[in-house]
Amino acid sequence: MLVWTASTLGVGLERISVLASALSVSIGFGLQAITQNFISGLILLAERPVKVGDTIRVGEEEGAVRRISVRSTEIRIADHSTLIIPNSELITKSVRNMSLGEPLGRIRIDFTTPARENADEVIALARKLVTAHPGVLDEPGASVMLDSIADEKIRYVATAFVSSPRSASGVRSEILVQLARALRLRATPSLSPSVRLLRT
Repeated sequence: MLVWTASTLGVGLERISVLASALSVSIGFGLQAITQNFISGLILLAERPVKVGDTIRVGEEEGAVRRISVRSTEIRIADHSTLIIPNSELITKSVRNMSLGEPLGRIRIDFTTPARENADEVIALARKLVTAHPGVLDEPGASVMLDSIADEKIRYVATAFVSSPRSASGVRSEILVQLARALRLRATPSLSPSVRLLRT
């Protein structure tokens, strides 16, 4: 009936064949994606490389896993919105699970002081502030290192570990506030801290 109708409208059998082939390919790709996500969801539920409650990073996005279904996974990201990721993305691409293994959070603080400042004193001051924070773990130990000297400024990097990736952001902020205050008291108004949070 469909062929007869198409023929009546002046559509040749060759065009009908091409259209049917294109439609079949489109449906095939759609079903292939659905099947791939479904199988990936079964793998996630069976092997559990990612579980509800884990903090993960996929590409540039990071958040807590809220729900895993057979086709997709929901992640609550920093702005409290929900990111829905096809399960195949979690199986075929690199995923960083900060809650798998030892759930430690790693803090990294980059800051600079004028080159005239005594580097030994600045390192000692920063190390004292970092290690004194109650949220910082004794093991693995914290470190403060001189990273570079350029443009009449000395760049330092401080790293420390906390008990959970979820507490790293708050601890980092508190240490940075104390560090900025302490360096300001040393008459270094050009302090320009730049902070990044790296978690393992």
